[in-house]
Amino acid sequence: MKLKLTLILLGLVSIQAFSQTFEGSSNAVKVTVEKNKTLNNETGRLTLADLGITKIPKYHALIVGVSEYENAGPGLTNLEMPVKDAEKLYSVLTKKYAFDSAFVTLLKNPTREEIMNQFERLTEAVAENENLLIFFAGHGVYDKSKDFGYWLPSDAKTPSRSAWIANSTIKDYIGAIKSKHTLLITDACFSGSIFKTRSVAAEIMRFNDAYKVKSRKALTSGNLSEVPDESVFLKFLLKSLEENNDVLLHTSLLFNRIYQPILNNSTTTPLLGIVQGAGDEGGDFIFIKRD
Repeated sequence: MKLKLTLILLGLVSIQAFSQTFEGSSNAVKVTVEKNKTLNNETGRLTLADLGITKIPKYHALIVGVSEYENAGPGLTNLEMPVKDAEKLYSVLTKKYAFDSAFVTLLKNPTREEIMNQFERLTEAVAENENLLIFFAGHGVYDKSKDFGYWLPSDAKTPSRSAWIANSTIKDYIGAIKSKHTLLITDACFSGSIFKTRSVAAEIMRFNDAYKVKSRKALTSGNLSEVPDESVFLKFLLKSLEENNDVLLHTSLLFNRIYQPILNNSTTTPLLGIVQGAGDEGGDFIFIKRD
């Protein structure tokens, strides 16, 4: 069964109409421009009704926040903000964007086994014409000598690494999950080790290029440097998602909106790049705003 959506972008007085077609599992996108359309609603803001959208692609999300560690100590402290930030992200995605709560999993202080079970579930649950967002906030470690990065779940301990989750494992699962678009957002120490970066300009694409091919992107809080418990990265990420009025929000545009404010208010340098070797074909993850 083929699903066709008509998407319209708003101008100040008139709007340009973009025809975007999602066809079966391929999710092919074709964009055409039709000028001098006007809105029918009184608010002057574009809505899904204006776009003629009655059904949108399914969005899955796995949101993980780890604040409490079973083996907490001098080398592995408990954190105040990750679970709170994960809860805020869950709220904004399910209330403002096209993430049905039935397909969004929020894990608070999970163990390694609980996280891995969710990755296994997603390999079966996510179809080729669906989208996936993965979020992790908590401790992370980067081993420079081995060029290994890790997420630390709640049952992690030091110096043993048996319960740590390697970035390479996360990358393998991202490659195995059959989604059309996958976006990884991490707010952990050394989160930049998950990928090789690209320039911001290289990430900016037109609508007709963004959805028709697969994407496997990562948006992270820093590049191989420790990030604080109270995250400036998440502060501006959540602020931008909450205040956004665009019906269609590209991850590349979201990154552009938060990049300079983060630099201006912290020593952290946020990164947007490709998860290498996971199947990226040059597309972009697009947030669709609810009415």
